Amino acid sequence: MDAAPPLTTTAGFFEAPARDVTVKGAAVHIGSTARLFYNLRPADSEPADKPIFFLFNGFAAEIVRAFGTGPTTVVPGGDVVANANSLTRVANLVYLEPRQSGYSYDVADGSSPAGPITANCSPDIFNEYVDAADVLFSALDFLAAHPELHGPVYWLGESYAGVRITWILTYLRGRWDLVPYSDPTLAAKIKAVSRAGSLYAGQVLLEAWLGGGAEGQTIADECLDPTLTAAVAASVKQSCGTEGACGCATAFGRSLYNYTYTDAYETERETEASAAHIEPHRAAALLGVSLTSIPLLAQAERTKGWKCTPPDSTVPSEASLVSLLGALPTGQAYYVPFSPLYPGKSVVPTTPDWDANDVEALAFVDNLHDVPALLTHGARDLVVPTVALAPALVSVLGASRVDTTSSTKLGVRYADGERFIDLYDFASAGHMITMVEPAQFATDLIGWLKSR
Repeated sequence: MDAAPPLTTTAGFFEAPARDVTVKGAAVHIGSTARLFYNLRPADSEPADKPIFFLFNGFAAEIVRAFGTGPTTVVPGGDVVANANSLTRVANLVYLEPRQSGYSYDVADGSSPAGPITANCSPDIFNEYVDAADVLFSALDFLAAHPELHGPVYWLGESYAGVRITWILTYLRGRWDLVPYSDPTLAAKIKAVSRAGSLYAGQVLLEAWLGGGAEGQTIADECLDPTLTAAVAASVKQSCGTEGACGCATAFGRSLYNYTYTDAYETERETEASAAHIEPHRAAALLGVSLTSIPLLAQAERTKGWKCTPPDSTVPSEASLVSLLGALPTGQAYYVPFSPLYPGKSVVPTTPDWDANDVEALAFVDNLHDVPALLTHGARDLVVPTVALAPALVSVLGASRVDTTSSTKLGVRYADGERFIDLYDFASAGHMITMVEPAQFATDLIGWLKSR
């Protein structure tokens, strides 16, 4: 028998199908097929048995791919260089782009009009529940297409991705009773999965939102903490007065993502991450494949689909990308780092559940019973400071169920014992852990994997 060909870096699309679902008690027809972009960076050696990490940010996988996780990384100035801290030392990395974010786009299913019409761009589709389901469809199809990969599956996400991971794990564990969403097509697909490696070996959470609506209040409280306010004052070399840490940082032009950075510098680094996906030769280095080699990406296929949200002034020009792949209809773009789910850039304003009630917090706690969690603490993060999670869980569960006695673990008590969230401190990092401290993150993650 011939040996299996070596696993190589690939990129392409898997589809989340058009289907009928129920969102918060209302019947919803998803009339378009989502082509979700993926990028595989195989483990450096023996990939068949190595863990599989699915990675994404709150929207595109832009930041976690651009900074410090894969074989290449974006350095200040925008160049793409080799990354000495690549997680491919220990795992296969699969970067996923949710519906319409990054390179992903929608196509009509034949029974629905093509293009970004109201029904295709509504909050019935762009909500946290469909978002997680779409990504899970893509992940399961990736696994089915790569039966040679036997390792356990881990979910790695930053920021809002904590919400997505919470619902993905809830679906995988069959806890549909915890979510105001039903998706018979997805439920049947999950039941049909047959593989040796676990589908939920662990959750790796970088400055992730996990505490539901309660976390919003505890973040606001944390912004008024005198110690944190003093740290911001020391950084800006000004008195913060009564404004608190978040108000003080904003007043002096500092980024809430890392209060030691100016807003201008933070924006520059984020723009460099976008540019590395849009400028063809840098994108090829970052993805590990040429954009012209990716099926379904070039003009002939891309013009059959759409994105509801066009790029704004924060996204670099993709003129060189258009020259390479072909022109798209007016208002369309190959790459947009956000999606209609993104607050402030949504097509139709809606009130999400993840920051309005406790449904996510309860599901996260239920998942924690079965799924180990690593959570970062970027000391300079004012957007989703990890120190706000414990009081949020206390608010939801009661103090008797939450164990805060350790500085390296946050415990939650269950009838059959205690489970822990492993906390890792990153003193010089803010929201974007892998951009600032990739070496420490890789060391901590590898140590955590060995402890499983």
